[in-house]
Amino acid sequence: MSKHPPGWEGILDDDEEILWQGRPNGGVVVRSKDAFESLFGLFFAGFAVFWISMASSMRPPSNAPFVFQIFPLFGLPFLAIGLYMVFGKYFWRAYVRRHTNYTLTNKRGFIATEVFGNRKLKSYPLTDRLELEQTAQGDTLWIASQQFTRRNKNGFNRTYTKRIGFELIEDGGRVMGLARKAVGEVK
Repeated sequence: MSKHPPGWEGILDDDEEILWQGRPNGGVVVRSKDAFESLFGLFFAGFAVFWISMASSMRPPSNAPFVFQIFPLFGLPFLAIGLYMVFGKYFWRAYVRRHTNYTLTNKRGFIATEVFGNRKLKSYPLTDRLELEQTAQGDTLWIASQQFTRRNKNGFNRTYTKRIGFELIEDGGRVMGLARKAVGEVK
């Protein structure tokens, strides 16, 4: 008979126990680090509006091919991308957070998401590289990081690191304490 809660059978190790479960703040959150991308999106969308208006003002001859008749519409995808960069990303991130659950065990941190029926469960082993970030919108406990390498067309590799954690949670200090205690026991 399993000592784990329903749904966790086969996922947790025999000696693993759940210490904390929670969810992130599901509201729209604007962070200062997003300002540059939003500003770029504003210019991107602005240029798309300029393109559409200029292309609309040029009247092709009536015998011109159909593609010239719909030429202004080619700016719409760029307008959509720009508007996403300015506004949409905040609503998308809030949607994803509303469909995210966090679980801290004495060995790992789990991040579960279910977006449009696609379910993902990822686990990250706890290390002593824990970091707590506290803001007015909520606390973030960074528990891991992943490195990604991308090769550009010139053959050069670009490596970057993405931090992973329990973002925008309540009472991050208490969760940090539980994680630090668990890391001390894992060593």
